[in-house]
Amino acid sequence: MICKNYVVAGEDVNDFMVMENAAYLSYTKRLLYHFLFENGFSREKLNTFNLGLQERNHVLVCYQNLMFTEPFFVEMKHFSVDDKISFKSLFFNSKKECCAEVTKEVEWFDNIKKEAIAVPKQILLHFTEHQNRRK
Repeated sequence: MICKNYVVAGEDVNDFMVMENAAYLSYTKRLLYHFLFENGFSREKLNTFNLGLQERNHVLVCYQNLMFTEPFFVEMKHFSVDDKISFKSLFFNSKKECCAEVTKEVEWFDNIKKEAIAVPKQILLHFTEHQNRRK
């Protein structure tokens, strides 16, 4: 669906130079925002619509560690869209070995009403397009 290259930074690691769990979640969310941006929904545009993302459940499975300064890429795929968006991000090292996967759930949030809402139709369209390309 979408893929992006990164390098493990100093703020991503613990004292043993191993990427921390919070960093995996951060990169997963960052990739989702990148997907939205590529489809015309920058954070500024979402703010003008008074829309935000509210993170829900997540599951991290780590197969092998990513280390400080190690290049890696994240691929977002396998998602479903209902009232929430559920997706999986796979983390690969430079040898293309899967090091970790994060399954995450997010909801859209109306910042004015202060409540969760269904995925806006103009955004839903981009997710269903990618879903249909997978089939």
